[in-house]
Amino acid sequence: MARIMGIINVTPDSFWSGSRVQDKTTLVERVRTMISQGADAIDVGGCSTRPNAVQASAEEEMKRLEWGLDSIRAEFPDILLSVDTYRPDIAERCVREWKVSIINDVYGGNDSMYKVVADTGAQYVLMWSEDIKDDPIGEMMLFFGNKLEKMKKAGVDVGSKVILDPGYGFGKTVEQNYTVLANQARLREFGLPVLSALSRKSMAWKLLKITPDDALPATIAMNTVALMNGADWIRVHDVAEAVHTVKIVQALTDNK
Repeated sequence: MARIMGIINVTPDSFWSGSRVQDKTTLVERVRTMISQGADAIDVGGCSTRPNAVQASAEEEMKRLEWGLDSIRAEFPDILLSVDTYRPDIAERCVREWKVSIINDVYGGNDSMYKVVADTGAQYVLMWSEDIKDDPIGEMMLFFGNKLEKMKKAGVDVGSKVILDPGYGFGKTVEQNYTVLANQARLREFGLPVLSALSRKSMAWKLLKITPDDALPATIAMNTVALMNGADWIRVHDVAEAVHTVKIVQALTDNK
């Protein structure tokens, strides 16, 4: 059965205001709710990567993650944690100090990040965020093939440590996002788990001319398609609805 990653942003500017937390009490209660609803992991971000965001400095990102991860680990010592960062030094510190298990890197990594993955043994979400030229699926497959070779050369145990993320919302037009979603099953050719992060993203609200606040039904629809096209993980703001989606798709799969 597919697993669910709940989103927590200890930021003031992530694209959906409902994902932001600025104090310990709110953070702990939100994580507690996600766990009770069925989240398998919590993904904590300290630097917004939404379009046109002003990137937080490394110092500011680390400051946010420190209080966020401290707060979560004090209350939930055993929950599986992911850190949403593209900075290798921050990723390494989070893995070593707070026992973070997954590094979620929206920029696809580099040699320094791959060394951190190899040295720490953390799992790594390899996301495709390059701008598409003219062939979404071909370029996606080429990107992952090249990156996986680099990771192997860096000493990463790719077969057990890497999760592929097609990067919905990054470097793609609305139409290209749907082309990728429709063909997401191609990623199974790599023999690795796939994570789909579609929650309340612009490919829904731009198409439907709504706002992120109104995009939960669209998110459920997109996650259903992603699961039927091979997603092993879905990364979401709304855990309870995601649990229902996973169970229904699993029932369909079990009763074919």
